[in-house]
Amino acid sequence: MTDSDKREHEFLSSFTATLMDANGKAILPTKEALSGKIVACTSPPIGVHPAVSLPTPQKPTLDDCVLGNPCLNSLTNTGRFTPTLISLYNKLKDRNTNFELVFCSLDRSPDQYNEYTATMPWKCIPFAETEELRMKLAMKYGAQGIPHFVLIDSETRQVITDNGVGDVQNDPEGKNFPWKPKSFGEIWPSQYLTKNGLADSADLASKHLMLYFSAHWCPPCKMFTPKLCEAYKTMQKEPGNDFELVFVSSDRDEGSFNEYYGEMPFCALPYENRQAKEQLSKLFGVQGIPNLIMLSPVTDAATGDRTLINPNMRSVIDGGDFSEFPFHPKNYQDLSTGADGINEKKSIVMFCESEDDEEQADIINAIKEAARASKEKGEDYMFFFVTQPGGIGGQVRNLLSLKGNGVTLALLDIPDDGGFYLSTKFDGEKDTLTKEIILEFLANPGARQQMSK
Repeated sequence: MTDSDKREHEFLSSFTATLMDANGKAILPTKEALSGKIVACTSPPIGVHPAVSLPTPQKPTLDDCVLGNPCLNSLTNTGRFTPTLISLYNKLKDRNTNFELVFCSLDRSPDQYNEYTATMPWKCIPFAETEELRMKLAMKYGAQGIPHFVLIDSETRQVITDNGVGDVQNDPEGKNFPWKPKSFGEIWPSQYLTKNGLADSADLASKHLMLYFSAHWCPPCKMFTPKLCEAYKTMQKEPGNDFELVFVSSDRDEGSFNEYYGEMPFCALPYENRQAKEQLSKLFGVQGIPNLIMLSPVTDAATGDRTLINPNMRSVIDGGDFSEFPFHPKNYQDLSTGADGINEKKSIVMFCESEDDEEQADIINAIKEAARASKEKGEDYMFFFVTQPGGIGGQVRNLLSLKGNGVTLALLDIPDDGGFYLSTKFDGEKDTLTKEIILEFLANPGARQQMSK
């Protein structure tokens, strides 16, 4: 079996063996329906979240400003989107485009499913299939709200775009289908804006590059920007920190851009480069602002491309520790400053809000040692510690139905429909947390429990 055949088999295996044809009129083998085609997946129709999930800085939260349609996650918007998608689907089929669309429903009942799929001309995963399978597909393709629409490449079976909703809305005729994002080198303009005027982008080739997606109209941005400005000045003074920071504006007019940029000590993408701004947002999955990312120096002089090093530099700025430039993501984190990866990976969470500073320091060291040891073994876990009551840590406590602020060692498995485990061998009142205790808990977590939803 060739590598291509293996990719195709793995991809098709993630679906059901059969799919419902248009309006439920026929049942087709999945391989016959999808093999060798660009595949679009859409879900969910009704306001059902795919699983328990926590707000993380990469996705819009109550502390972010959402870009694009502010009603993106509303039932009303779903009602508007589906007719547009049906129109586009029919146009693409009329042009003999080599693609198929699969509807992954998270409806609660067969009646809801039947009502919603009655007018759909595409393929559907049968409602009779297990909810677990449909949940796994929703998680695999990042369904965090409604409607959600992704496109998968016909050859590589990699996601082409997970912002299909925006692509359909911006291009309802499908002229640019399948909306494959351009590379960084193709997007980045030949000049950027400094405090002294325009400069040649080639001057940045050897530097790390931070991109700051923000806007004057966004209250959370206005709160974060002064902190970022001070951090920029501090980091620029450190030897070896060869980088530049570029403001990528979502301001609604050039006057607002000029006023806002006047408060910043760093560089900017010229405001007139609106298309580059949109393409950069799509390339790096920017759904909400403020958003700060770190890129490598140019990796290929011929293309001008760079590698994404850290998609969430906000947590670094908020944490205030700038000693580990260029800030490669760690597999451990203070849950009060961020929850990167907690929705996608099994995650250790150590609750120690009631401990004093010295005891918390020892616990944090044990967490870090366990995280490093796990990473060295090639494992893909996240490790978190909770030192202050409230915030995201408080949300997790509520989801686990943990009362008070007792010292507790937990393992979260949110991708498994909100599963979790509590250590029964570690007594927070008596035992000292060690790397060995954590690793043993990972290996033998005990009985699965279910988070509150």
